[in-house]
Amino acid sequence: MKNNKCQVCKEYFNDSQTYEYRGFLFCEEHFDEGIKKVNYKRVEVVETTEKVLKSQAGGEWQNGGYKTMKTDIARNPIPSKVKEPLILQDNEKGEL
Repeated sequence: MKNNKCQVCKEYFNDSQTYEYRGFLFCEEHFDEGIKKVNYKRVEVVETTEKVLKSQAGGEWQNGGYKTMKTDIARNPIPSKVKEPLILQDNEKGEL
């Protein structure tokens, strides 16, 4: 039964015909290309998430939220409600 979808070519394959890398499945033909895409996407997700967290924390700090906000050891504000960026949500869903 073909139930594994390659993230590059979008075709379905058997378990024995697919390879997994960091939670993403690829056919044998597209495995190397898939590794590059996943690694690139991973770096992009981390950078975007860090920027969003800093931005949210900075915004709360500048808007007077520092009086009631929790801070870390370095006295940097910890945002109370972290909004996940769309790129992170897509990555968690298994979309490249």
